Amino acid sequence: MSAFVGAILVYAGGKEGAEQNIVDVSKAHPEILGGETISAVKSLGAHYWQEAVSERYSTLSARAGIAIFFGLCLLVFGLCARNGATWARVLITISSVLALFPHILIAGDYEPNPVFLTSLAAMLTAVVAIVVSWLPPNGRYAKQLTAQRPVG
Repeated sequence: MSAFVGAILVYAGGKEGAEQNIVDVSKAHPEILGGETISAVKSLGAHYWQEAVSERYSTLSARAGIAIFFGLCLLVFGLCARNGATWARVLITISSVLALFPHILIAGDYEPNPVFLTSLAAMLTAVVAIVVSWLPPNGRYAKQLTAQRPVG
């Protein structure tokens, strides 16, 4: 769920959110604008500033889209795992590992704080999903369901 919340924050913020992200980050890390101030970049022309904002929004929205995709995969495979299917647990594991990558990128970049926090929560959730799906009680549950199914 945290991946979805983070993505919603990115999409709801739109280009205005991306612009605010550049402004906030440039105060603490002026090197991201080549050592220039925001007013200096804007004075070069509105086109350059809008290009920087569009590029930042594209980066944020691409990561949000990837996070949504893997979040949906985890949701679907989690629902399938209720039937005790081993293949679903394998796919949960694979999806969880793959879901870590966009969140690692987010954690290592200059993301807005709410997106960063939801990304950390998503990483923790992915690790917990891997561990929980392979706990011994899940294996016993799957064996119990298999034994109860009619043969034939």
